[in-house]
Amino acid sequence: MEKTIDLTIQIVNFNTKSYLIDCLKSVFRDLSDSHLSYEINILDNNSNDELSDLESFFEPSQKERLKVYLSRVNLGFGGGHNLLAKNSTAKYLLLLNPDIVIEEKECIDRLYKRMTMDSSIKVIGPKLYDKQGITQVWDHGENKGLLAKVLNQIDKGLWKDRNQEIECSWVAGAVFLTEKSAFDQINGFDQNFFLYKEEEDFCLRLKNYNNNYKVLYFPEVKIMHILSVVAKKEIYFLASKKYFLKKHPFGSR
Repeated sequence: MEKTIDLTIQIVNFNTKSYLIDCLKSVFRDLSDSHLSYEINILDNNSNDELSDLESFFEPSQKERLKVYLSRVNLGFGGGHNLLAKNSTAKYLLLLNPDIVIEEKECIDRLYKRMTMDSSIKVIGPKLYDKQGITQVWDHGENKGLLAKVLNQIDKGLWKDRNQEIECSWVAGAVFLTEKSAFDQINGFDQNFFLYKEEEDFCLRLKNYNNNYKVLYFPEVKIMHILSVVAKKEIYFLASKKYFLKKHPFGSR
């Protein structure tokens, strides 16, 4: 029987090797003093990268935590993370984009500790900022107040720049910590979303599965997200939006 660990960190790579290396270095740095038991699973999502030498960039104690999986087809964001999740025996999954760089101290530990303080929290995400230090718009979606509720029904959504934690509709998939058992309860991501809006759909389905489940935006933790290093948003966003509206029509949210 495989040993259960605290955390599986999952990264889906598609032609982002240089970003991936920087991301991994920042993760190892962030967890250098952590007591969490963890592994890092990476999916090469039918990219043109050669990841066979990935371990050469890291120390021996770091290499043993890395495992690379290969897919001969591009499964998209959700499909890629679903595949990786099937290979995890951890209590929690931390989904990271390869263009994430952790600059502050103990970000992963702080996210993990806040989540485990309240068993009803099933997803948590930090404040994201870009290379210029500007807060990323749409790192979460609001659900408090009449305006947020109305806009959510028509898939417009509402974002506010917050510095204190709040329950929300969803957090960005770029840094997305979720309980593995909750992930499994709703069968992970809907793979009909190739890229974009899959985390919104996931969080909505999770709360529909159990209305006591919470999604928490936790801006006390701040992490850099470089943004759009793989695909331009306009290529995939419209198709995802149309599918989301079909799946969750007005009045169902």
